Amino acid sequence: MGRGRTLKAVAPRPGGEALRTPRADRADTGGVSVDRDPARIAAMFGRLVPRYDLMNRVMTVGLDRRWRRLAAAEAVPLPGDRLLDVCCGTGDLTLALAERWPGCTVIGLDFTPGMVARARRKATARALPGPPPTFVEGDLLALPFADGEFAAVTVGWGVRNVPDLRRALAEMTRVTRPGGRVVCLESTRPPAGLGRRFHALWSERLVPLLGRVLAGDAAAYEYLPASVRDFPDAEGLAALMVAAGLERVRFRRLGLGAVALHVGVKPAPGDRTPVRRQA
Repeated sequence: MGRGRTLKAVAPRPGGEALRTPRADRADTGGVSVDRDPARIAAMFGRLVPRYDLMNRVMTVGLDRRWRRLAAAEAVPLPGDRLLDVCCGTGDLTLALAERWPGCTVIGLDFTPGMVARARRKATARALPGPPPTFVEGDLLALPFADGEFAAVTVGWGVRNVPDLRRALAEMTRVTRPGGRVVCLESTRPPAGLGRRFHALWSERLVPLLGRVLAGDAAAYEYLPASVRDFPDAEGLAALMVAAGLERVRFRRLGLGAVALHVGVKPAPGDRTPVRRQA
């Protein structure tokens, strides 16, 4: 696994080609159905709860913890600020926020009850430098929070699973205060080269096998690489974040290019600056 490239700014592509919501019939998903129906996704993740953390460690060779710490560091709140982690799963990124920013109020949100229950248990057992996070059930597509309520909103491996990516990014932007950040850590298609070849072997061949052996659910881990193929690449996701109203959008590739960490800033009214692609 290599080091990520320097974060870089991007601009939306002319004509809006990169701004379409992903659809299964536009991508080669290897014959695997990419059905983002919320009930199906909730049921799938509900089945995965017992082995979810183990599979995350195995699939990333333990690097997912470091990547979550990098994402948490990008929130840069002030003491006393409120932070929101959506699609929080079993709470690893939420807990990373609480550890990195102990003077803040941290909330984790997920729509799978079993994931929320597991996250609460982990928070209770973890020795944290400040107050433990609060975990709530809720839908990313209709966040139960006021406009501008949070200094930063994060998501780790979550937006790839929603049926309406535009709406998800719009909701994250809506509840972020002006000057605050939206941080997205997500799997992505690596650029052509060694990283793409390795990722194809690892995620499309070995991960489903590991899912069958360790989690007893090969189908869920066949969905993972198929959903990545049916999702915007790093440049396309950055363009979608710009379309959602964020500025200074930048991203860094991690894990031989198979993971991208995106950061965008919500501008203050009348203070939007042009976004330029770096050379």
